Amino acid sequence: MDLKVIQGSADSQVLYEEQLLAKIETYDSKLFFNDVWDDEFVKNIEIFTNEHVGINRPIEFTRLPLIPQLELKCYWAKFLSDERNNSRSSIERRRLPMRWLNTDWGKISNHFGVSCLADIPHPEFTTRYTSSSVEKITKKHNDELLDIFSRYSTNSKRKKIKQSYVSDNNIVEKEYLPARITVAGNIHKNIVIQREQFKPLQRRMIVYLNDVYSEDDYRFKDTQRTTDKYLNFYRYPEWLRDAVRFHVINKIQHGELAPSTLVGYMGRFITFRDFMYEKFESPSPALISDELIEGEYLAWGNRKGLSGKNWFTDTVAMLQTASREFSDKWPSLSVSKRAVKRIKKTHYKEGLGRIGYANEGVGRSYSQRIIDELQTAVKDAPSPIPQIFILILATGMRAEDGHSVLFDCLKNDPDDDNFMILHFWQNKVRKWNRKPLSKSDKSHAALIKVIEDQRKSIVQKHGTPTKYLFPYVTGTRESFVSQQWTASEIKKKAVSRQVKDDEGNPLTFSWHPLRHTMGTSLAQNGHDILNIMMELGHTSPDMATVYVNNRLELKKKALLEKGSGRFFTIHGSVDDKIGELLVRKEQLAATRVCGGACSMPAQIGDWCEHANACYTCKHFRADAKDVEFFKSEKLAIDALIQEQQEESQEHAESGKTRMSEITGRRLRKNKEVYDSLGKIVSAIEEDGIYKGAEQKAKQIKLEFVE
Repeated sequence: MDLKVIQGSADSQVLYEEQLLAKIETYDSKLFFNDVWDDEFVKNIEIFTNEHVGINRPIEFTRLPLIPQLELKCYWAKFLSDERNNSRSSIERRRLPMRWLNTDWGKISNHFGVSCLADIPHPEFTTRYTSSSVEKITKKHNDELLDIFSRYSTNSKRKKIKQSYVSDNNIVEKEYLPARITVAGNIHKNIVIQREQFKPLQRRMIVYLNDVYSEDDYRFKDTQRTTDKYLNFYRYPEWLRDAVRFHVINKIQHGELAPSTLVGYMGRFITFRDFMYEKFESPSPALISDELIEGEYLAWGNRKGLSGKNWFTDTVAMLQTASREFSDKWPSLSVSKRAVKRIKKTHYKEGLGRIGYANEGVGRSYSQRIIDELQTAVKDAPSPIPQIFILILATGMRAEDGHSVLFDCLKNDPDDDNFMILHFWQNKVRKWNRKPLSKSDKSHAALIKVIEDQRKSIVQKHGTPTKYLFPYVTGTRESFVSQQWTASEIKKKAVSRQVKDDEGNPLTFSWHPLRHTMGTSLAQNGHDILNIMMELGHTSPDMATVYVNNRLELKKKALLEKGSGRFFTIHGSVDDKIGELLVRKEQLAATRVCGGACSMPAQIGDWCEHANACYTCKHFRADAKDVEFFKSEKLAIDALIQEQQEESQEHAESGKTRMSEITGRRLRKNKEVYDSLGKIVSAIEEDGIYKGAEQKAKQIKLEFVE
């Protein structure tokens, strides 16, 4: 039986019943005919993974009307098929709500005036949007429903649970309803979502990420530790929902949105929603125009101090998609690209916009005093927080990557007994990184010991190696511990130990400064940009350059060690000004190039017609071991070409002929550089094959004179 779509209120109950029956049949047709699911019955259903229903306490649906009965059977079929729920506690928590629904359904349905569970209102999924809904929606349950359930049986004796967290540099406690109460809300919420899934994907207001993402996105499934994540388009008013839904799902299907960026991305349309409700009493697409977006919305965002540009550009992209796909409702827009230039740049202590942001990012690295105090504070934190802290501090991994390293992440180096290889997946850049660890190095040896001790404790606890080095098991599904949980625990330790930042204020801990700390340390110890890139797994030299540029003492040291700070012109004379330019004002006023420096200020270096000249010089020889660097350079040049093409066209259209000609020269030169880099990368990756012939290097023998 095909799943049908609810198309009208008159037939909705009949259609809903057919949909539930069809869904239940996808699990097993026996589920419909049996109203008592005991242990033997559940174990005979092939798709079910739960082993804890028990012999004497079956799951019963005997006293329910047909549709609520089918809703709950459908809910339980999915629940028992999910290995994350394969535990005794998961079943036990749901026994009392099931008894309550069986005995009191008549009272519940009369109270809410409904005939099925899915019709009981849920605050997170309100079909009718009102301006009072503008406040932030949190994931919660129907308070009335929980209040009724909390008075059933012995629930009134259950005490609220307390959880502590850090707020304004203080540890505070908050009371929550116990899980034995909120489980009733969980059942209701899942049944509401369950009904929405009967609609085709293009019409759903609640969309599971599992339906739009696949395991091609590495670790996607494992990050859903306890429940399946979803997109909720009920957050938006009716006039905006279809536009946002089509735009977001279309971008996901074209591989333009990763799961980790969805929360922030969808929040930008919440910002636009708030603007429209501040501006108009009854917002609608008909009120949207170029003048409204370019003028009032942009000015509104500037006054709000919204950071970056994406709050504006992503909204414009969504509105333009809406005008194409829903032309009967949405007006056509032609917002000028120049409007972006009027977005107020976010101010940072170290400068404006991206440069200031990057420099301040390096400034957010922790000093050695802070690191020492944090290490002391986390020693008595719950395991495996101390181990994760040491791993991320020692390697500079991103937080998610450090929490999700595999159990077998550390292996012996097959070519050198003095080394071990630490390998881990970098989810942001989607590639593996391999870091050699020297057994004779004190810090490396300490990290090796931490990893090996963690492995032993895992085998001792679970009896066998796990998938992840820091596993988190729900039911029989393994995931990895959450970086939000570990950061929260470290924050508590930092507050209780009164750890201060370098300005004397209470430290607000987060994982990313540990990565900045590693980058800064590498730069201070004299590592070059390429080495920092490889250590931290950057895909371009931009961020690694920031670490180097931000350290005045490093640049002075480099000048003194290479030529005693003297730089020679091509005529043989010493240019004594270059040294000052290279270290002035914490920024590059001159540019380092191969074997020396360029005296053209780096801020306008892109205008030099000889920029990247080495890549187009017949005497240049590329080192095969630097292939990743050349790939990064190629990507950066490609992005620059796209930017220059648009810039040249804008200059030409606005009558700036001279500027258009200059940009055109830069564009042609960069295209030559791009072609050369492509040939270099291809030649290296083809392992010495050039024009069909194998290119062999002469073997050099080193002879030592005793």
